[in-house]
Amino acid sequence: MRRANVPMDFTDHVHWLSNAMPVTERFVKELDGRSYPLRRFCYRGHLTANAVPVLDWLAGTGVDLEVSSCDENTADPRVVRRLRDAGVSVSTGADSLERLVRWRPELVFDTGGDLTKALIESGRPPLAAVESTSTGLWQLGRLAELPMPVLEWARVPLKEKVEHRFHVAAGVWSAITWLTGLSLEGRRVLVVGYGEVGKGVADRARRLGALVTVAEPDPSRALDARLRGHETVSSASAAAHTAEIVVTATGRPGAVHAACLDRLPDGAMLANAGHSPREIDLGHLERTGPGRTVRPGVVEYRIADRAVFVLGGASPVNLAAGNTFGDDLWDLFAGITVLTCAWLVSGDWSAAAPGIHPVPAHLQRRIAESYLTPPKRSAHLGLIEEREPESPDGHVLQELVGPHCRAYQQNHSVACSTLAPGAVIAVHHHERIEETYTVLSGAVTVSLDGVEHVVPSGGLVAIPPRVRHGVVAGDEGARLLAVSTPPWQADDHHEAPH
Repeated sequence: MRRANVPMDFTDHVHWLSNAMPVTERFVKELDGRSYPLRRFCYRGHLTANAVPVLDWLAGTGVDLEVSSCDENTADPRVVRRLRDAGVSVSTGADSLERLVRWRPELVFDTGGDLTKALIESGRPPLAAVESTSTGLWQLGRLAELPMPVLEWARVPLKEKVEHRFHVAAGVWSAITWLTGLSLEGRRVLVVGYGEVGKGVADRARRLGALVTVAEPDPSRALDARLRGHETVSSASAAAHTAEIVVTATGRPGAVHAACLDRLPDGAMLANAGHSPREIDLGHLERTGPGRTVRPGVVEYRIADRAVFVLGGASPVNLAAGNTFGDDLWDLFAGITVLTCAWLVSGDWSAAAPGIHPVPAHLQRRIAESYLTPPKRSAHLGLIEEREPESPDGHVLQELVGPHCRAYQQNHSVACSTLAPGAVIAVHHHERIEETYTVLSGAVTVSLDGVEHVVPSGGLVAIPPRVRHGVVAGDEGARLLAVSTPPWQADDHHEAPH
């Protein structure tokens, strides 16, 4: 067995994602093998491990694919290497945006709106685009017009109510603990912004034992935060002097500006939960002197006689921590990514007018239903093997339906016992499991709470939980079929003391 402290091979990690992300896996399998028109397609996003199922599928669609990181700090080198080994062109540097504009992609999946905006401003807009963030919508909304259809899923209820509130919040606090090794209980936390992301981050911090203050200028949002038990201020500067941990959740540049940074106490930690890596004025800190890495992903800066620590390079900390968290919750949105990329590569956009279009309600419903419905399991065909009971105790057990088979049933298991003449199944009982024995051949004597019963071939014995039972084979040996409900578990097999 692999020891827990041995790093997982990335192939194993990707295999694990197929279990952690069943909705995405299901959609990818439905679309696998379809052919699409050969167009220049750019996927620009966070190249984290949980993006691999989507990227692997895109690489197999036959489109002319270019993959680009929207944030260097969130690009997992293992993902980049995997794509390049598959022959996919990948760019992660600061000059990637300029290079992509020259390449002129026809279809764009964007994260943050930078590429779509740059292409429009260059006079060479794509034929269609998808935008996945509220930051990107804010950027596109500042343009005079959109000359092509843009499908957006930043504001779909699933994203606002699930990904923003739960997936991001779970990832942010898991990443902060991962990077710092510190607990949250009793710490003073300042959350800047109380939109859906800020709400999830602040509410989860409070549940984890932090003392939370929310900086939110909008009175309605501030009232919401107050009614949820948080202290509120209208600006980050008003509470910065007491904050031990500051988390930004606005998606806008300069959420924590120079004046706010100058008020932080010694030892304060800064992390970003929004999309923009410019929410924290990192330039101000760097002008005070070079940073010093004190732990992987944790850089110390000095402001006068005080130290402040920036986590994850001020990029989204849940994505920049070198690990991913909450892959099962992200599954919903990787599923949306697959379906919206399919909208692009299949040409479904061709009937849409220029402008912003929400993800259709029926697709949102399908994703939610897929998440709530367990994936269909494969059927299983088995065979009772002819085996001689050559073991020392004269008993050969064959698991027919159990954890070893792909069609492992959630409600029962089936096993076949082949017994030599006089062989014994020791007296035992189960606290939870009920069993039914069917004698397929020979005859047995079954004891039930100390009372013996002779059961011939074709006979049945139904054994409720907590009934002590054992078996002795007759002079010709015997074969039994045992059905256990729920499935047999070793921790619910209690043999009687000798």
